[in-house]
Amino acid sequence: MPQVIANIVAFCEARLVETAERFTDELRNRHANYAAMDRAVLLQAVTTSLKTLIQAIGTGDLKPFLDHARSIGKARASSGFIAADMFGALNELRRIAWSLIEDFNREHQTVTVNHVRRLEDIIHAFGQELLTSFSVMYRDVQLQINDQAAQIAAQQQTIRELSTPILPLYEGILVVPLVGVIDSFRAGQIMERLLTAIAERQSDIVIIDITGVPVIDTAVANYLLQAARAAQLIGAQVILVGIGPEIAQTLVQLGVDLSGIQVGATLQTGIELALQRTGHEIRPLQR
Repeated sequence: MPQVIANIVAFCEARLVETAERFTDELRNRHANYAAMDRAVLLQAVTTSLKTLIQAIGTGDLKPFLDHARSIGKARASSGFIAADMFGALNELRRIAWSLIEDFNREHQTVTVNHVRRLEDIIHAFGQELLTSFSVMYRDVQLQINDQAAQIAAQQQTIRELSTPILPLYEGILVVPLVGVIDSFRAGQIMERLLTAIAERQSDIVIIDITGVPVIDTAVANYLLQAARAAQLIGAQVILVGIGPEIAQTLVQLGVDLSGIQVGATLQTGIELALQRTGHEIRPLQR
């Protein structure tokens, strides 16, 4: 190892702890994502960066330094960091390295252009590995997030379909048993699925059973009425069943107009009314 390089390495190693502390604090002060990191963890990563940089300057072997760059890039991309954080860390590393070289040269006056080129080439290679590994991992993370979002959306759609089953009871008759709390969003989903099912099955009668619905507000009542009227517009009659005492009081207080919609007490009543309209009936088998 040339004497000047050996002197630079010794100078930097003697100031490693102090420099790592300053490097860590600068990153935490200037970047929110680094500030959110545990300081001890960040200090360890910074110290490794400086150690491997000094090693690369002394030996010319860049592999440990570049391996560290790749691991840091992957770790930061997986932790939610952004490209600006990577550029900020790289610029801070360059600033710290040049500060050490300048301090050394003030004492020894032995730094040449070749030494400068050697340091800059090493930092440039580090930056390439850091940003490349970060970009690749960031892309992979985004793809995973997109896949997870698509899966969640598909699961939500399945849940909505299961929470609003539309059952073909008999030829031309559909039953829609509603269970649980219905908000405006779910009510809109119900209307959309109901109209689609009526059109696909060419149904004449739809029985909407709200026995399992604990409460109905103005918005939900309006949605149900809109669904019933929309069904009538495409040729289906609606029978509403399962109105409990509390919901009945609410509908009266809200002034909901149920004219044009046949109402039955229970699902059994609704089925009997639907069969009558289609010319059928339920009766005991004669032995």
